[in-house]
Amino acid sequence: MDFKQEFNLKQEQKMIMTPKLQQAIELLQFSTLELRDYIEEEIIDNPLLELEDIYSSSANYSGEYYSQEGINYQNFIADRPSLDEYLCQQLYLVADNKLEEEIGQYIIGNLDDSGFFTDKEKVKEELKVSDKEIEVILSKIKKFQPLGIAANNMEESLLLQLDNLTAELDIQDINLAKKIICDYLSELSKNQVSIIAKKLSLELDHAQKLIDLIKSLTPIPVEGFNDLYNNSYLEPDVILKRVKGDYIIIMDERSFPTLRINRYYKKILEQGKSEVELQDYVNEQLNSALWLIKSIEQRRRTIYNIVQAIIDLQRDFLAGGLEYLKPMTMQEVADAIDMHESTVSRATSDKYIQTPHGLFEMKFFFSESIKTKSGFISAVSVKQKLKTIIEEEDKAKPLSDQKIVDKLKAMNIDISRRTIANYRKELSIPSSRQRKRYVY
Repeated sequence: MDFKQEFNLKQEQKMIMTPKLQQAIELLQFSTLELRDYIEEEIIDNPLLELEDIYSSSANYSGEYYSQEGINYQNFIADRPSLDEYLCQQLYLVADNKLEEEIGQYIIGNLDDSGFFTDKEKVKEELKVSDKEIEVILSKIKKFQPLGIAANNMEESLLLQLDNLTAELDIQDINLAKKIICDYLSELSKNQVSIIAKKLSLELDHAQKLIDLIKSLTPIPVEGFNDLYNNSYLEPDVILKRVKGDYIIIMDERSFPTLRINRYYKKILEQGKSEVELQDYVNEQLNSALWLIKSIEQRRRTIYNIVQAIIDLQRDFLAGGLEYLKPMTMQEVADAIDMHESTVSRATSDKYIQTPHGLFEMKFFFSESIKTKSGFISAVSVKQKLKTIIEEEDKAKPLSDQKIVDKLKAMNIDISRRTIANYRKELSIPSSRQRKRYVY
C-alpha cells in the first residue's frame, strides 16, 4: 500500500491528509491495547470484518516467523488489576459483615497516591461509624499485600513490614530496627551508621546489619504493589529468538491481529442479487474493511522492518548486553528501511520487544551518544558501566564520583564528574558517603 497516493494537493500546494491516511497513521502509533479497542469498535460497526483465529494461520509474508514456542504465557494472563481492585479482592476474604466491607471499601478508595490512609475523621463523618468500627477493619487492611498499605505515614509502613518478619528474624533485632525507625530516621537517611551504633550501644557491624534490614523494606506501599507484578503484565509486541547464531523475529499475534472479510456478506456481494441499497452498503463496508486490513498489514510490515534494522545495528548488544549498546538514532533506522524518521517514531511508540537481555520499550534503543577517544558510545552503555563499577567497588571504601571518572577514563570514556553525578541520580544510586557499609 502506497500512502503517498492518499495525499491530495490543493491549488495553493498545501498538503492535506485524507481520512484513510489519518487512520493508517493512527494505527501505526497505537499501543497494543489501543489497537485492540479500536478493532473491537470497527468489528461492531462493520459486519464485514472478522477477527481471525490467532492459531489458524502461520506466516503472512516472507521473513516473519509465528510460533507458540518460546513465548512466556505469564505475559498474557488477564490484565493487571488496579491497586483498589487488588485490595478489594483481599477485603472480601476477611470482612466479617457488610459494614466492615463498606468501611473497608471506603478506606481503600481514599488511600493517597503513596498508599497511605490519613483521614479517619472523613470516614466517621461520611459513614456515621465509630473509631472502633473503623479500627477493626483498618487493622485487617494493614496486613494486606503490599505490606505497609493503609499506614498513616512512611514510619508506620516500615513498622508494619517489620511486624511481618517476626517469624523469620530475631525479635531483639526487629525491636532494635523499630527503634532506629522511630528515633533515628534522620541519621538513617544520611547513612550515619557509626552515630546509630553509638546511640544504641551496638557494634558497627550489628548496626549495619539492622540498617540493611530497614533498607530492604518498601517505604512507599504502592511501590510494593508494582514490585508484586514486576512488569510481568507487559506484553511484548515482538520477541527476538536466537536460532543458530542469528535472530528470528516473532511477531506476536496478540499485538498484530489478523482481520478477514466475513464470508456471508462477501457471498452476498458476489451473487449480486441483493437490493441496490443493501449492495451499496456492502460495497462501502467492504472498501472500509479492506483498507483497515491493508493498514494493519502495513503496520505489521513497518514494525517488522524497524526491528530487523535494530537487530542489524545492535548485534553487539544482543550478544553481550547493555554495556554493548551502540548509540543509535531514529534517522539511522529510517535510512536503513527507507522511511521517514516520523514514521519510525510513531511505529516504536508504546511498543515492547523481548530480547535475550530482557523486555525493553522499543524507544529505549534510541539513546544519546557520548564522544570518546575511540569514537562514540551510547549513554545507556556508560550508565551500565557505571553500575558495574559501583557493584564491584569495596563497600567499606566506596568510590567517589571523581574516582569513577578516572576509572572510565582508563576505558577511554572521558566524561565529567557532574555527568557521573547526574547518571547516579537517574539510576537511584546514592553518593559514596551513603553507600559506605560496615562489613558484618
